Amino acid sequence: MLPCPFHVVTGLDCPLCGGQRMLVALWHGQWTEAFWLNPGLAVGAPLLGLWWLWRRELTSQAALVVVGLMLLWAVIRNVLQL
Repeated sequence: MLPCPFHVVTGLDCPLCGGQRMLVALWHGQWTEAFWLNPGLAVGAPLLGLWWLWRRELTSQAALVVVGLMLLWAVIRNVLQL
């Protein structure tokens, strides 16, 4: 797996840390393992995909909400060490 540049420099997990391992776990049908590698991405990505299918657009306000949620997830996972 490729190392996360943010994690290498800061020692902190970014919102996408564990994403590569999560995709590999999904590929192998290990759904529970995939969820625990990055719960925020495991829940957020399908919800964002469904929202895009429903709306067919990503407004600037929606993009700000997504970025804000990603930053909030990064803080939570580093504070709680998830």
